[in-house]
Amino acid sequence: MKTAAVASPGHPMTGHDATAALDAPHQRFPPGVERTFDVILAVVLLLELVLLFGNTAIRALFNTSLVWANEVAEYSLTSLAFIGGALAYHRGQHLVVRFAIDRLPGSWREFVECARHYFVIAVAVIGLCYALPMWQESWTHLTVVLQIPKSWTLLPFFIGMALTVVFALAELRRHSRKENAVAAAVVAVLTLVWYAAQYWTGPWTGAPGIGFALLLLLFLVFAGVPIAYVLAITAYLFIYSSGEDMMAVSLAMSNGISSFILLAVPFFILAGNVMTDGGLTKPLADWVTAMVGRMRGGLLQALIVAMYIFSGISGSKIADVAAVGTTLKGMLKEQGYDPAESGAVLAAAGVMGETIPPSLVMMVLASITTLSVATFFVAGVVPAALLGICIMFIVNRRARKFDWPRCAAISVSEKAGLSVRALPALLVPVILIIGIVGGIATTTEVSSIAVVFSILVSVFIYRGMSFKSFITTLAESAAMSGMVLFMVSAGAAFSWTLALSGLQAVVTDFLALLGGSAFAFVTFSIVLMVVMGSILEGMPSLLIFGPMLLQLTKNYGVDPMAFGIVVIIAMGIGTFIPPFGVCYFVTCSVMDTSVERMTPRFLPYLVVLLIGLVLIALFPAISLALPHAFNLH
Repeated sequence: MKTAAVASPGHPMTGHDATAALDAPHQRFPPGVERTFDVILAVVLLLELVLLFGNTAIRALFNTSLVWANEVAEYSLTSLAFIGGALAYHRGQHLVVRFAIDRLPGSWREFVECARHYFVIAVAVIGLCYALPMWQESWTHLTVVLQIPKSWTLLPFFIGMALTVVFALAELRRHSRKENAVAAAVVAVLTLVWYAAQYWTGPWTGAPGIGFALLLLLFLVFAGVPIAYVLAITAYLFIYSSGEDMMAVSLAMSNGISSFILLAVPFFILAGNVMTDGGLTKPLADWVTAMVGRMRGGLLQALIVAMYIFSGISGSKIADVAAVGTTLKGMLKEQGYDPAESGAVLAAAGVMGETIPPSLVMMVLASITTLSVATFFVAGVVPAALLGICIMFIVNRRARKFDWPRCAAISVSEKAGLSVRALPALLVPVILIIGIVGGIATTTEVSSIAVVFSILVSVFIYRGMSFKSFITTLAESAAMSGMVLFMVSAGAAFSWTLALSGLQAVVTDFLALLGGSAFAFVTFSIVLMVVMGSILEGMPSLLIFGPMLLQLTKNYGVDPMAFGIVVIIAMGIGTFIPPFGVCYFVTCSVMDTSVERMTPRFLPYLVVLLIGLVLIALFPAISLALPHAFNLH
């Protein structure tokens, strides 16, 4: 999940880029602490890789396993989630919706920027307070294999929350005393108003509680609080307002990342970063251009195909957009393509890539539901191809209308040479699919194989990575994994609170008013995920509403796997549409264009994507054909 090309200490966002949901990085303080934990997380991620890959190799060679390896790996996962999440917050890597903040007057903006860090501190302090009794209660319980107190598995939670407080205080020091005083006073007043309201009215349950949670969620999101922390603090306040024990939220956050499937997330992020830093993007782009460049609008067609292929390597939409966009935008400008048109095609292709394995949102959705990751991966291939063909059709029509150029012809021998050079990069998604579908290894084990293979390819074939750059990539991947995993942790807690509130019954009653049919349910779900995907970004919206919607499928006779593909694509469309779509703004930044210029050109592609989504929803066989062919469904 490479975001450095979009927002990093070396590549800060400027101008309209500041409205993207990746928060701009701040001054690093204290550097010694950050560097120390960078090293710790890099070692943790490397240890996790060695253990899981080694365990897979031992089982394949000797038909035995290291029974303690998975337990250690799960402990490593909590370290990445909470310590890495704190580092990601310090670096501004957490998802933030800046649409409202950046439209405030300058003086107001500083007060809001200051206030949002107080909300982050509140999350960390509440988490620490309620983690302490959890530590005491779990001290007498031992882990199954290593027989150590389960309390030690909470240590990363304590460290991560404490680091978050330290880093938030460092951010507050960047603001004046006046800004701190006003921001603290506003937060205190809001807290007192909330406390007095729920004290005098009694517990907020049912519809009032749900309304409070959703309004608080939207308020904090548009106030610029990092979304992961919004989910956490909303869960804490909702549980308190409903009269329940807030320790349950900390427990839900800790348990939210206990799924073995989530161990694959850091590996796919690392694999994508290794392959991006190792120089695999350029050979892929050159090969795709050689294969489809002679079509009308050839370079835009190549961009679509490259996104389809690279989505299977990176696992992140922001990484896909950054890697493919920066590789091809120079060539697109040289051939006379308008950057706004190129950005529109790139955004549409980004939506297409949401269901191409190894999609992080697929893994996360599978981890919080009963769906199979392997089936999910296979089910997403054909729908993505359908959307890709639709986009290529529109590009062809517009190429005829506007006389867009074809790429220069190249010889068969040159094509063969480019194919040979791109083959190692192309093998990564092939290994993933064969390993998972063939039952050779679990998704997590296959992800470790993908990392090792990508390292070997980057070092020995493309020679784009040194030992020093690998260590840097390892540390960056650990922090980025922390951002994703912490969001999963907070999202799991928030989703649990919504389930406790009875939201599912409220939605069922609302659907009954619409007729209570499967058509009404699917239509409602698509609209909900497009809207929430735009406001909250893809993964948070899936974490919040995915489990509830998938549970409702049995009430309407809808296949959960086909439905899962539909909601993921709907969520993807939301992240790539203005005015809030996170990836839409990132695309504008990457292609050096503006939202105002790109939006009119994006509309034809958006219409095609919506038509494709409707077809996928109406005909579940589009998603289920391959799983049935491989006996996975």
